[in-house]
Parts: sequence; structure tokens; C-alpha cells
Amino acid sequence: MELNRNSPIPLHVQLKDLFKERIAGGLLPPGLRLPSERQLGEEFAVSRATVREALRQLDREGLIRTLPGRGTFVVIPQTNLSVKVSLGGFTADMHRQGVIPSSRLLDASLIVAPAADLIKAMGLQPSEEVVKLERLRLVNNIPLALHTVYLRHRFCPQVLHHNLAQESLFGLLREQYGLTLARAEEQVYAALANQREMQLLNLSYPTAVLRTERTTFLDTGEVIEFSLATYCGEWYRLSMVLEATG
Repeated sequence: MELNRNSPIPLHVQLKDLFKERIAGGLLPPGLRLPSERQLGEEFAVSRATVREALRQLDREGLIRTLPGRGTFVVIPQTNLSVKVSLGGFTADMHRQGVIPSSRLLDASLIVAPAADLIKAMGLQPSEEVVKLERLRLVNNIPLALHTVYLRHRFCPQVLHHNLAQESLFGLLREQYGLTLARAEEQVYAALANQREMQLLNLSYPTAVLRTERTTFLDTGEVIEFSLATYCGEWYRLSMVLEATG
């Protein structure tokens, strides 16, 4: 589809429809940062006002989003943080949304003397070792979430030798260590991003984020994982299923 300057349809509408066609066809994938108004104007030989109006209409239709100081992006389908959901990780969640994720490993270390609050949260023995993993989660190089995971080292003693920036952690626990992840308890709450979160997630102040705390249990009832996560609120929504009890 090309712009037809002899058509009675305004150029900004044609341009909007062209973008919609490319988004639907995958030529403009979710999370892609669009060129500037000036660059788009030069590419399609139209004025910046025409580009601006086309983008405004796409934004109104929920197909793109302009983030102050960051640019204009093709919208990533919002991920549901659901109360009733299968027990999976970030990679599986993103694949269900039709999006290919990536991770940046920020920390992978062994904690030989866990703090008291971590001992309590995971039901650890005072001298029990814990693996800490901190990963920045991205789609098309756009940071969506910051995950910090604590694992009981005795259940996965070689986990630090794996490619933790690429492999699914839950898949690794199941397939490499034969662990059965039976259930999890998760708390979700809203908060303002702190300075480090703003830096890593490219947020401006003040920005609201979603935070989660999750405890994952094996089929034996033992805790295998305790995780803390911060999600960019603009990309996530919380869904619930409410049922009558009587």
C-alpha cells in the first residue's frame, strides 16, 4: 500500500492505514520504536503535521504509544497478571502473548549467609545457601520488568553454570533438576518506582509500577523460589476471576 496523492482520502488517513497494515502484518512488530516525525515525513514525502495527525489517531486507537523522553513505540499487547493462571515464568507469559522476550543478567551469585527476612520467607535453615538471580526483562530492547529471584541452592546446585540470560528458569528447574513446581502464592501491589528502577526501566519520576512478591512451592511443600518483581505499569494489567460463593 502506497500513498495516493490523487485520492480523496486525506493523506494522514492513508498514512494511518498504512501503519495499521504494517503493524497487522508484522512489519512493525510490538515494541518497535518508530522514527521521528521528521524522518517519517521525509520517508513518505509528507508534512510533519500530516505525520503527527496519523500518529495521533494511531495512539487513540491503541496501536502506538508515545512515552515522554523515550519516543513512540508500537504497542506491546498488555500482559495479564492473572489471579487464576498456570504456574509459569516471564518467558512463557510473553510467548503466550505472541512476543519474543529477552533478558539481561544483572546479577548471578551465591549467598552463603541469607538475611533474616529471606530465611523467614523461604523457610531456610540459618546456614542454608541461596542463589540470587537478577534479570532485566525486555521485548525489542524495551525494558518491561525487573526480576530478582532467590533459589534454594541444594535443589539446583549447578544452576549458576547455565545461560541464565537465555534459558527459562522454570523450564530449567523442571527439565534439568526434575523438580515439580506445584503452586505459588503471589502478592501484587502498586508503588512508585525507586531511583534504581527508574534508571533500569527508563522511567521518569514519578512513575507508578506494579510490584509482586511470589513464593513458589514444590510438590513436597518445600519452598524452591522467592521472587520480587517490578513491572512497568504501562505494559501490564491485573486480571481477576471472581466467583460467587453462595
